[in-house]
Amino acid sequence: MFAGTLADLGGLQPLHDAVREAGRLPWEVTLDVCPPYTHVPRRALLDAVARLRRQGFRVCADGVGDGDAPLRLLTDLAPDLVKLDASLLARPAAVRAMRVLCEESGALLAVEGVETEAQYAVARAAGAQWAQGELFAPPARLPTVDVHVPPGSPGLVPAPRSEPSVRQFVRPTALLPATASAGRVRALLTGSPDVSGVLLVDRDGVPVRSVHRSRFLLSMSGRYGHALYADRPAARLGDPPRTVGVDATAWEVLDVVAVGGPDRTSDGVAVVDARGRCVGVVRLADLVRALAESRVEEAAGLNPLTRLPGSDAITAEVDRRIAAGRPFALSRLDVDRFKQVNDGAGFAAGDELIRAVGRAPFGRRPGRAGWGTSAVTASWC
Repeated sequence: MFAGTLADLGGLQPLHDAVREAGRLPWEVTLDVCPPYTHVPRRALLDAVARLRRQGFRVCADGVGDGDAPLRLLTDLAPDLVKLDASLLARPAAVRAMRVLCEESGALLAVEGVETEAQYAVARAAGAQWAQGELFAPPARLPTVDVHVPPGSPGLVPAPRSEPSVRQFVRPTALLPATASAGRVRALLTGSPDVSGVLLVDRDGVPVRSVHRSRFLLSMSGRYGHALYADRPAARLGDPPRTVGVDATAWEVLDVVAVGGPDRTSDGVAVVDARGRCVGVVRLADLVRALAESRVEEAAGLNPLTRLPGSDAITAEVDRRIAAGRPFALSRLDVDRFKQVNDGAGFAAGDELIRAVGRAPFGRRPGRAGWGTSAVTASWC
């Protein structure tokens, strides 16, 4: 929707009502706010967007980078998603800077208009989390069955990333009202084989029960199961939902999974916004796969003898902190006459010396608060 149209209407109550009548929930819908912005009354636009959020809709700032969206307006809108024009891929530094801005405001970053695999590789390397365009599928009223996802280019190094955020793993989920009958849930699950479970939510979209596909269908298929449960609330066959906030990390999700019993390890974890409304679900398999890959990447940067970070790992960490705008101090420590240890006591003793220095913390300096630690790397010379 054009920003000017949204400001003139002051909200979209008819759309909210139509979404409800269709049995869907407003927070399943993301509205693209499109340029031009130049002559749009700023206060009227912000009021209209605030009204949309109170109704539950999510908001996307579209056309950033090729339109006239000032940064101040962009930060005031605080969109859930920011779409960059593909023309900015010729300036990867701008894309990386926008990724930092999005992380500060809690938004996801997408690049639209991606037509070639080279553009896709640049978008990934610059830190974009989503992409859309002709490369994946042509514009269509109905989605195509097969969507092309090109492999990452080996010639480009992905942007440095910090601890994985749960936002990277959120999937859409099946939502039904908390009052839904077991028969209605059964119809949804049997008609959608790829749905692993259903979240029952109250009128505000807050999860109240979690229905796992296998356990639910097993109960319904048992003797007299359909007769006993079909017309009764499905909540009776559900479990208390496990939830995490949208700002949680992947490791925090694993902590939530660990609290539950072993019979719930395959359950999804609901991701909720600041108001407790469900915005999607995270699957344990996706998290484990991503964390395993990150550990492999981390191990590849360690010195094979000392298992301490090597030059590449230290450089990557410095780049990560610079990209995140985090203040830090870097010191390089030289061990005098280290070669004599190798020559006199052997290389194993030299390795142990490096490990010991790497584990040793610096003491508290007079008049200075806090502690510092050192990362040590060495080359044989």
